[in-house]
Amino acid sequence: MAAVAGIGIDIARCSVGNMGAAADCESIGDGLLRQPVNSITTLAFVAAGLWILTRRPDRRWVGIAVIATGIGSLLFHGPMPAGAEWAHDVTLAWLLLVVAGTGTRWEKTTHVSGFLVLGVLFALLPAIGDPVAVVITVIAVGVRIRLDRSSHTWGALSLLAASAIVGRLGATGWPLCDPGSILQTHGLWHVSAAAAVVWWATGADSSSASAHTHAS
Repeated sequence: MAAVAGIGIDIARCSVGNMGAAADCESIGDGLLRQPVNSITTLAFVAAGLWILTRRPDRRWVGIAVIATGIGSLLFHGPMPAGAEWAHDVTLAWLLLVVAGTGTRWEKTTHVSGFLVLGVLFALLPAIGDPVAVVITVIAVGVRIRLDRSSHTWGALSLLAASAIVGRLGATGWPLCDPGSILQTHGLWHVSAAAAVVWWATGADSSSASAHTHAS
């Protein structure tokens, strides 16, 4: 699915000297929501996942993974407890994996097993999180385009490409970064990414992907 391109960019968001949530521009304060805008906008993933669960029960694992991504991102931008970055990176990588596997012969291995493998791997070797996510992103984009070249896939890609560019320009140290502003480009990316996943997951024709899988 095309939306994974933007998600992969978010996983590999960190630049030298700006690690963790500090790379996403918004000022880090005190309290439960330490980056208020970036925290609140993560709820778009939860809403997107619930929408997918009700509209496309055949893609319930995509919905579950999107909800998990929202929770991981909320922890990362909100209270920031110990392990929040692990939760953020694992859930995003898992979403990529689930999307890559949807409609393929190895789909079931990306569900619980996929989450557990990524969780252990990122816990033991946190430094490989970004490279692994990039590899999964490339695979996911290739698989989704091969199985479904509908307007929903390309539309999701266009939305994510545009929002990823804006989000990058608003990252810490980039021209559009304003740490104290209520308009945070990373928050915009959260909402756009959630919308793009919904666009693909509820609109793409799963029957065509399934037919392609059986024919291959």
